[in-house]
Amino acid sequence: MDKYIGVLANTGLIVLGTVIGCIFRSEKVKRVAERVFQLFALFVILMGVEGALGIKEPFKALIFMVLGTAIGELIDIDKQMNRLGDWVQSKFSKGPEKNATEGADAAQPSRLGNFSEGMVQAVLLFCIGSMTFIGALESGIQNVHTTYITKGALDSIGAITFAATYGPGAGLSAVFVLFYQGLLVAGASLLEPILLPEVVALSAQIGSIFLIGIGFNMLAIKKIKVANFLPAMFLPMIWQAISSLF
Repeated sequence: MDKYIGVLANTGLIVLGTVIGCIFRSEKVKRVAERVFQLFALFVILMGVEGALGIKEPFKALIFMVLGTAIGELIDIDKQMNRLGDWVQSKFSKGPEKNATEGADAAQPSRLGNFSEGMVQAVLLFCIGSMTFIGALESGIQNVHTTYITKGALDSIGAITFAATYGPGAGLSAVFVLFYQGLLVAGASLLEPILLPEVVALSAQIGSIFLIGIGFNMLAIKKIKVANFLPAMFLPMIWQAISSLF
């Protein structure tokens, strides 16, 4: 259980940030949050560029990205995640259902869209990046949690801005972070003998490229279905695991 202290801390800080963001959603605070949100988006793009510049085998990375994106697009992960967010929002919505007016019905898609959009963007931001993989290796192999706790502090700031902008949907990302990073920690413990540092680094660098796409989505520059890129991050490690059998 000690291996998951960092994951639990990261999850708790996201929840805390979401609560703070939802509490202070006044119009004045929301305007400030919108500017901070844009600043945070620029910072995300900067992190993505910095991480992507370290790719030593761009052709191999491109192959993994093309194959992974094809898989993600066929499954349409982005659509499934949005559906999940809409379903959760519809279950917790307090608005009238059967006796709703036409105006309320017209407003419902907007509320659902904001909730699911906040959830999807937060999940992607909190689950992609080098710190996610480095933290999993540290926690799973060395039982050190500094990276995940540091990541949690950064994620809490993101959660505040997401919650102030999109609403409580961002808080649902904590569930994804808990299970996703928990699985990564467990996987790191099991696959320690065959995981090469350069393979893990390539997966993290591919994730950095996707961070740029997340930043574009946050700034509403261009809608990119970043969730459909996610399988590409795991292909280098899957390939390494298969290669080790032969």
